[in-house]
Amino acid sequence: MKLRKNIRSLSSVEKQKFVAACLQLKASGQYDRYVHQHHHVMVPTVLPHEPNDPNYRNGAHRGPSFLPWHRAFLLQFEADLQAIDSSITIPYWDWTQDFADPLNSPVWKDDFMGGNGVESDEWRVASGPFAYKNGEWPVPSYPDDGLPGPGLKRQFSLVVNSLPTPEDLQMAMRESLYDTPPYDSSHCVRGFRNRLEGWITQRGDPQVTTSSSQLHNRVHLWVGGNMLPMTSPDDPVFFLHHCFVDKVWADWQARMVRDNGQWAPHYAPLQNGPEGHNYHDVLKPWTLKISEVMDIDALDYEYEQAADSLVVPQRVNQLPCLA
Repeated sequence: MKLRKNIRSLSSVEKQKFVAACLQLKASGQYDRYVHQHHHVMVPTVLPHEPNDPNYRNGAHRGPSFLPWHRAFLLQFEADLQAIDSSITIPYWDWTQDFADPLNSPVWKDDFMGGNGVESDEWRVASGPFAYKNGEWPVPSYPDDGLPGPGLKRQFSLVVNSLPTPEDLQMAMRESLYDTPPYDSSHCVRGFRNRLEGWITQRGDPQVTTSSSQLHNRVHLWVGGNMLPMTSPDDPVFFLHHCFVDKVWADWQARMVRDNGQWAPHYAPLQNGPEGHNYHDVLKPWTLKISEVMDIDALDYEYEQAADSLVVPQRVNQLPCLA
């Protein structure tokens, strides 16, 4: 079974292999396929009475398929990496370990993802293997998204000033339901998916201690630059971020199995929900169904896990939503 490691556990050789494989995929043009897939899935998946707007719900975000779609996305990326070197797995960046000192996280070291962008140079990344000056990581200009000029860009803490805390994450882990109607990104929609995706904010839950977006969304905002628009896989840290999001989901699934004494889907909706978000719906552009990516054991991978990560906390109080 393949083991996905915490970035802090990677040896120098493992980091070199991961970076080299990413650069090889980029040079072949294969890497840009992930950017296009992530962009093209941003089409509305709505019911007849709902607004026909991808910012209401789309094929991979703001709805129940957020987690299974990105799990399938990671599987594709990992398979392509392993076609280059079978020893490679996607490492995960546990951003809760960096909330106290995010600028000095090992993820930003010069031998791995490189660092922040330079404001005087249109926020282009200036260090590490993906730096603009190296010429090995071409990223187009996105002037409509406020990212003019070519090259990978980051804007640490420009949009939000902090990463999620361990306590923020535990609020998601205490959710007992995966998702609830109307299965969208409203701050009032309770459930693990909406909490982890980051849409339940202080407006909807006074137990949230930090302002603005939460968890998954907050990390995209904190990194900034090319992590902000729909083409966010342009930044390879996207995959390390989403690998941790997937680990969190896998941990929550394991907790549900343990609490209930048996394996069950722990997913909603099973049927009659928005197209592409029901349990037996296909995850486009692949042929995989949501039901086929629920169990990481069946998918032949596991996560390196801290000894205390499965401590069972008390359930989150379901407070009334603040209008």
